[in-house]
Amino acid sequence: MQKRFTAGVALALASALFISAGVAAWQGAAGITKPDGAALSATGEILKDVSRIRRLEIKRPVKSGFKTHDEIEQSVVRDLDENTTPQEFEATQKTLIKLGLIAADFQLRDYVVKLLREQVAGFYEPKTQEFYLAAWLPVSEQKTVIAHELVHALQDQHFNLRRFEKWPKGDSDAELAAHALVEGDATIIMFQYAAEQQQFLLDVTKIPSLTDRLLEQTDSEDDAKYPVLAGAPSVLRESLQFPYVYGVGFVQAVLKKHSWEVLNLSYTNLPHSTEQIMHPERFFMRDEPVKIEMSDLLPAMGKGWKRLDADVNGEFGYRVVLAEFINKNTAGLAAEGWGGDRYGIYEDSRTGALLLAQYTAWDTAKDAREFFDAYSERTEKRYKVSRPPAATDPQARVYETAEGFVSIELRDKDVLIIEGARDNDHLTAISKRLRQSRKN
Repeated sequence: MQKRFTAGVALALASALFISAGVAAWQGAAGITKPDGAALSATGEILKDVSRIRRLEIKRPVKSGFKTHDEIEQSVVRDLDENTTPQEFEATQKTLIKLGLIAADFQLRDYVVKLLREQVAGFYEPKTQEFYLAAWLPVSEQKTVIAHELVHALQDQHFNLRRFEKWPKGDSDAELAAHALVEGDATIIMFQYAAEQQQFLLDVTKIPSLTDRLLEQTDSEDDAKYPVLAGAPSVLRESLQFPYVYGVGFVQAVLKKHSWEVLNLSYTNLPHSTEQIMHPERFFMRDEPVKIEMSDLLPAMGKGWKRLDADVNGEFGYRVVLAEFINKNTAGLAAEGWGGDRYGIYEDSRTGALLLAQYTAWDTAKDAREFFDAYSERTEKRYKVSRPPAATDPQARVYETAEGFVSIELRDKDVLIIEGARDNDHLTAISKRLRQSRKN
């Protein structure tokens, strides 16, 4: 599930969540408070290096300064609060609870703040156009993160990163895809810069997928260094890492097929889904997502119900949802035929009961059937229920669970899902309205 907090945090972290790139965080360094002047003086030279590697001219110098551990923490938490309201966090938390991706007592915002505290070692701030270094780390531990962040400064000068800060609500999948472009671009330059520091040339157009390489690496060493990230629910951990891990492969694919100039044009003609990031060929052919206009379900729900949120899961989101309960490869294959989706999360204000409705569209009827079967298996494991006996309609399955009735309905290339209906009559009324949703 890539909610607004996911993409917002990814941008605020600005390369601090690293995935085996060797970027230093503040583990074990809290007692160092004297700024390393060499780090600040190195910024200008590193900016020239990344400008050359990225083939983007320096339009203006980048201001840089030091921030203490506490100051960096305060900055990123403030940005987090500005980008994601308490109501948005609460809606996201309840959606993840309903999907079984986090425990009912999991405090989402508190954990995200812990991740920020653990991870951030420096960042570029588009609002002030300044780059801030960690005051407690020596330059030898900062060069790669400096290179990554200064790519963001160049991106900002050429493509205006501030336009990503206020993304329209309701399509977090497209938002996450845009951030994957930004972070993948910075990550691939960071890798090339690091290679130059080791006196060799890294031609990313001549090597296998960097995404595959990152996914193959073990996390045991990083787990010890970053215990909060290692202990995070998979939905949070994978969503935070997505822009870097999959973004770098996307950028690499653009460079292999086209050029830096075409990559620059991608900031105008943005990728519109995580599907396009994960399968760059679909970006090249502009396989655009199906837009779902979900019907108003509240009239069928009865008194006391309210909608908390509506959004898009995307291919990546469904991979995470399915993989929480079923085989990861099966989950990936089932999500791969994604064409578009829309979900709504609703709450009964009188009882606190949650209901999740999803309208999903798939590329082919075969893709829809694969997802229908995978989501059925996921549902049986999520709610610990058995598959219902064969019914007169093989295209629909209804489960009675401890959290209400669940319906999964296959309609040609679409799959409609309702989780949390009060009873059969409630389920039937909501299903009727959900079927009236429109695809564009």
